[in-house]
Amino acid sequence: MRKLIFLCLMMIFPVTPVIMTGCGKNTAITDEEVTARISLAAQMMDKGLYDEASVEYRAAFDTPGVSNKKRANISYLLGNLYFEKMKNYEKALGWYIRAKHYDPQSPVMQQLTERTVSCLERIGRSLDAQNVLSGATYLAGEETRREPGKIVAQIEGRSITMGELDNEIQKLPPEEQKKYRDNPEAKLEFLRQYVNNELLFNMAKRADYQKDPRLRERVENFEKMLMVSRIYKERVADAVNISPEEVRQYFVAHKADLAKTLARDGDTSDTKTSALPDTGLFEKTAPRIATLLKTQKAQEKESQLIEELMRTQKVVIYDGEFGK
Repeated sequence: MRKLIFLCLMMIFPVTPVIMTGCGKNTAITDEEVTARISLAAQMMDKGLYDEASVEYRAAFDTPGVSNKKRANISYLLGNLYFEKMKNYEKALGWYIRAKHYDPQSPVMQQLTERTVSCLERIGRSLDAQNVLSGATYLAGEETRREPGKIVAQIEGRSITMGELDNEIQKLPPEEQKKYRDNPEAKLEFLRQYVNNELLFNMAKRADYQKDPRLRERVENFEKMLMVSRIYKERVADAVNISPEEVRQYFVAHKADLAKTLARDGDTSDTKTSALPDTGLFEKTAPRIATLLKTQKAQEKESQLIEELMRTQKVVIYDGEFGK
């Protein structure tokens, strides 16, 4: 009976283990673990193991109890790894932003701002890069940030802000964006064109063009084309990688044909081609070899993907209906 009462009490009031920790003990363990992981990451970087180094840095960042200043330092190191070694500027940008967030008074704030600008430029966000520069007091001397909410035009009571205008410019190719960065007159002209388009769009809506069946069909076809292009880019084009070794192997196997192609295309004469050393010939032909191999691999990957989709979606084509 006593055992039964004891078990019932245990179910109602479960025993919670008491954990005894000394003052500052957990902090010491955290510091030691973080320092060890950062050191290991640095060793991996020295050996060119950049993916593994990023894993160790991230583990140090995620260690419970890490101070914000240390998280900011680790973020800066990770940003530099992605920027300098891995050339992944979007990930680098994310870590530089984290570094600023965790330590707004960081002693490397100037370097963080410069790297942030470089990342934005390299991923095609030139206007955002300019806005970062405009908002950096160490460069501008005073606060000159363009306020996203600043109203630059109005249409029938609807406000168009500088932020909205910047977003539209961001949709342009990087080279086009640069035209509007430091040229207020060009940006004003872009605003006028944008207002013109909005006026015509509003007029079309009042005419109920959005209900026109022919227009809807064209919109749907265009949307379909964009979606097909997107899935092809993600599943085929971006999934194909050509290594330097593959380029070198192709060059060795087709060196004579490549030399003839260069001569035929007018890149060099037959005499010069035959006298061109292997290193020179390789440098001239390596880019076209890489393009050729990437195209071939993309075609193979596309065929595999289509075959898989046809199989899983049970596609049947009745070719007998075409009068063969």
